[in-house]
Amino acid sequence: DRSRLELPMLLSGACDGADETFGDMAVQHDHCLVHFLGPGDEEWASAKAKETQRGAFEHVKQELLDGKIVSAAFDKAAESRVLGSQRTPDWETKVAGMAARRNFLQVRCADAVYVVGWRLEKGKDQFTGRNDTAPHETPALDVGGGTGWACQWYVDR
Repeated sequence: DRSRLELPMLLSGACDGADETFGDMAVQHDHCLVHFLGPGDEEWASAKAKETQRGAFEHVKQELLDGKIVSAAFDKAAESRVLGSQRTPDWETKVAGMAARRNFLQVRCADAVYVVGWRLEKGKDQFTGRNDTAPHETPALDVGGGTGWACQWYVDR
């Protein structure tokens, strides 16, 4: 039930660049702001967000990120994002390094998603966008990093 929520609301992750800038804009226009941070994510939050948006930090426990709903969405998105030779024994650890699971919380019930991200070049891996891979292993939804996972989850809903 979203009737109790203060809308409009920006759900983000407090990273340098777009997250902190959109956070500023949300605050300036009296919109609600929430930056989801999983365990250890605060160290990667931008200095500006830590200084001016700390009140919007929502610390999410690992139990939630590893829970049934997020894990099912993670597995479904992985079918579209982690392809062929990229599905190595450590692929889940590589995705964890992107803090991707917290991004599911940003898009799960969103009415709209606006992203600023980088585009994967065909034939590059989806983890860093730097390593060569077979061209057919680049995800069709070719937005890189944790932002790409957020986009995938929004599409998969």
